[in-house]
Amino acid sequence: MHAAKLLVALVHIAQSAAADLSELHLLGLGQHAQPPIIISKSDGAAELFSSGQSLHSLQHNISYDPESTCAWSANHTQRYCVFANQQFDHGKGISIITTPERAERFFQASANASRRQDSPHEPVFRTLSRGEKGRGIFANVHIRAGSLITEESPIIFIDQNWNRDNLSTDAQRALQAVAVEKLPPATRQMFHELLGSARTNTHAQKLATNGLEDELGDFGMMGVHANVSKLNHACRANAAVQWNWSSFAHRIYAVRDIAANEEITMSYFNTIQTFQQRQVHTKSTLGFQCLCSHCQASKKFTDLSDDRVNEILLLQGYLENRAIAPADPAAMAELLVDLYEQEDLWLYISKAYAIAALEWNGVGKEHRARSSAYESVKAGLMIAADPEVEDYLEDMQELLDGARKHWSWKYRLV
Repeated sequence: MHAAKLLVALVHIAQSAAADLSELHLLGLGQHAQPPIIISKSDGAAELFSSGQSLHSLQHNISYDPESTCAWSANHTQRYCVFANQQFDHGKGISIITTPERAERFFQASANASRRQDSPHEPVFRTLSRGEKGRGIFANVHIRAGSLITEESPIIFIDQNWNRDNLSTDAQRALQAVAVEKLPPATRQMFHELLGSARTNTHAQKLATNGLEDELGDFGMMGVHANVSKLNHACRANAAVQWNWSSFAHRIYAVRDIAANEEITMSYFNTIQTFQQRQVHTKSTLGFQCLCSHCQASKKFTDLSDDRVNEILLLQGYLENRAIAPADPAAMAELLVDLYEQEDLWLYISKAYAIAALEWNGVGKEHRARSSAYESVKAGLMIAADPEVEDYLEDMQELLDGARKHWSWKYRLV
């Protein structure tokens, strides 16, 4: 018997003797409207961990998951539960670890994924072994820049606020084990095939290694996917990952043309850094040595790349500090865009175009400004949103609505 199932059985025995019950109401998952979930909880129904932490069960009336396993935070002010639906996303299934209070919001959002239809077309990518990197995703056909490669809902979705709420490490690991156990067998096998760390292959390490984070709004979620999680890192990635709440899925866009049989990659961190800085970060923070083609280039090419990166950072600093008045700011901005292109920094080029748009507008060149603003918006629509990206994309939209009314109009000529 699996440890998680044994634990649940023990919980049932303890729970049957408990008398202090209260109710919580949530909405159900699934394609069809569900009646409210009636949940009974018992703090006395618990099986102790060796650390002194405990799990308890929540009973409810939904057919796909009549029981949820939960754990209280250390200060007993918040609890996190595993909510699972094996019919979700056309039978792929999902396990969500979150609080009962927040579960309703996730369930409402995830209902859109159940209505999403599978594409009738042949997949544009396939999975192949990549040795030490585990499995990778490779293009079956030529994929044009800007194309949506795939859209995939997570199979495990974890509320990262459990760290803020002081849920113990033992409790987190126990809930992770339950979440994996509740997946459909085929999906569970997909999870087990994901790469762990070089040191250990536990559930926690697989989740940390393969999780994609989304920190928008008040959530702070981490999702693991059957396919998207197989995207390997490259310091000059050809794809961007973007979370979309309306479809409850991560979308993968091509940020440049991708050739047939080329590996589709993403960047795990901001890679506008020198070779040595990137190597230190991947080893110390991510636990691996980056072996992407950019990092495996000969020293003369990595040195040239470092020179470009340093000049990018220098130019960007000058142009963003508007207190400095360079002799030819528009030319500097065009050089900045050119260096981004030479460095294959397509994932970040939206910002370079935005700076160029402001500088062209700043010297009264409306048509050049609008052209750069359009390029910035097009590139920005594919990347993961964050406050900085949202700010300059909003600025670009305002410029496109009226360059001569924009705050930057001829500001360099004053």
